[in-house]
Amino acid sequence: MTGFDARVTWMRQAALLAAECLVRLPAEALIDPHGPHPADAAQWAALAARAPEATLADWLLAALAAAERHPDAAAAFSILAEDERLMLPTPASFARIAASGLGAAYNAALALALCDTALAAEGLIERVDPAGSARPLALQGLRLTARHAALAFGAAAPLPRLETEPRPELVLSPAAARTAAQKLKADGMVWVRGPSRRIARQFALDIGGALGQDVVFLRATEGAVPDLPAGPALAAIDLFGVAAAPGLPQDAAAGLVVIAPQRMDHPGFAAVDAPCPDAAGLAALWQTVPLPAADRAALARRFHLTLPELRAAQAEAETLLSIRHPANGVPAPPPDATTLAQAIRADGARRMGPSVTLVQSDVTLRDLVGGEDMRAQLRDAVNWHRHSARVWQDMGLPWDAADARGLSLLFSGPPGGGKTFAARCLANELELNLYRIDLSQVVSKYIGETEKALARVFDEAEAGHGILFFDEADAIFGKRSEVKDAHDRYANIEVGFLLQRMESFDGVMILATNLRSNLDPAFLRRIRFVVDFPMPGRAERRILWDRNLPAAEWRDAALDLDELAARFRLSGGNIRNAAVAASHLAAADRSAVGPGHLARALMRELEKSGLPRGASDLGALARHLEGSA
Repeated sequence: MTGFDARVTWMRQAALLAAECLVRLPAEALIDPHGPHPADAAQWAALAARAPEATLADWLLAALAAAERHPDAAAAFSILAEDERLMLPTPASFARIAASGLGAAYNAALALALCDTALAAEGLIERVDPAGSARPLALQGLRLTARHAALAFGAAAPLPRLETEPRPELVLSPAAARTAAQKLKADGMVWVRGPSRRIARQFALDIGGALGQDVVFLRATEGAVPDLPAGPALAAIDLFGVAAAPGLPQDAAAGLVVIAPQRMDHPGFAAVDAPCPDAAGLAALWQTVPLPAADRAALARRFHLTLPELRAAQAEAETLLSIRHPANGVPAPPPDATTLAQAIRADGARRMGPSVTLVQSDVTLRDLVGGEDMRAQLRDAVNWHRHSARVWQDMGLPWDAADARGLSLLFSGPPGGGKTFAARCLANELELNLYRIDLSQVVSKYIGETEKALARVFDEAEAGHGILFFDEADAIFGKRSEVKDAHDRYANIEVGFLLQRMESFDGVMILATNLRSNLDPAFLRRIRFVVDFPMPGRAERRILWDRNLPAAEWRDAALDLDELAARFRLSGGNIRNAAVAASHLAAADRSAVGPGHLARALMRELEKSGLPRGASDLGALARHLEGSA
């Protein structure tokens, strides 16, 4: 048995024992959630004696692999999570097992499971929350990505730590890379500042390619840098996760590349700016993909990837194909354009982090009910995005006019008017992910933290795999105010940052608001399309009722949709709520949806909305309510 197999087996036994401890506890027992399991101390001691030597990070990977390999371990983790839907380790359950059987400090194990940036950056793990971002991070599930889950079933050695990037055969920014390589040879160190981590890492790879060396990436923590590896590989220290530059070592065998945000400088070293790959570099990158030229060109227009991102997407696509084509002696075909695009979107969604929620649906613009002006604006937006590369590259528009090459839209209208639904339709029409910004994760009371969180979101989204959707946008895109105190000053700084970032953003973003007048006028100048979502008219309400009620065989013949559309001036959201509520009432009665069910559902919806709900307002439906004459 390999060391990795031994750790997985041990973690399976630990999960089963932890679940048994939890089940055996009396109902009235007090549980310390931040310590080891209190029961069965002898069994835990015996298990601890059999634990092989390994780091906490290796034990975390073993826990995730145990959930994939062993159904009983997965069931045990669901007991520990107290949720039958979550058959995965959580940071909290892993920390308790580590404290009970490995002698680790609970807080240290919890911190590693919550924010081991190396594991996340390597694409080894991803978070899962069946409650839809409602759980604290410590109670969200952790699992291996598809590629590493496959390795967990057949690995003869521990899962690899993918910090080393092999020497790239392709350099995306050759002239700048040669200049930086010359500086590295002369000084032994080159300080690279980038607009984002992904761009800075790509340029570090370019430098490695110019020198013919592999690149090993190491992440610094506050006040400290990791030990540099021995060997011929080029070391690159990542400072994007720290507030200030730590002291840097001078003993890298093959030289040292430091990648840092643009705001950060180092005394004594002149910085080199990491360029964003231009159209020629991106085209060269996609030339390495074994696809027809037309498919490569189409993918290059949609996705602006770096070399590591393309490599990860290709590996993900191969895994998807191997799952679809079981091993039968015939190798799976190479990924086609559709599978590769799916892999790019899946890999990109994992990198977006906890500040966004991936919104999934299958609706398109054909499903959107609205006026012709609204639909025409959205069709124009789709064409804008699809033909943007032709405008900026082939037609040669002057660079001064290209400061904001991205697509930005403002959706304005009353609640329930279809703004979120339209965002879903647009994302599917463009074949992109839809990322709803979670303001609870982004907005911080600490100075500068909101900007940092938003910068990470914008930087990742510039790869082009998704649309940024700011619902209730006036919460962070509101008007700047007169500075009366420090709070006003920093609130205005946040708005100023957003204005600048929106100006240079090359992706797609949607702002949705109920009150356009609350937005800062400077944002409106930067918006490409302003789409109004008024209350639906009578004809549109008739369509909405028809689409949201069950199929014809589940409707009572007495339902009059024309009367519903004419009498009740409701938004699309209100109609949806009423139709869903009436359907549940009918299901409880084991009958088709009838006027009585709609009368009760509409009464509740009118009450919530503060609309008149007397007998004269309900019309013929009033007689179906209890107590009516």
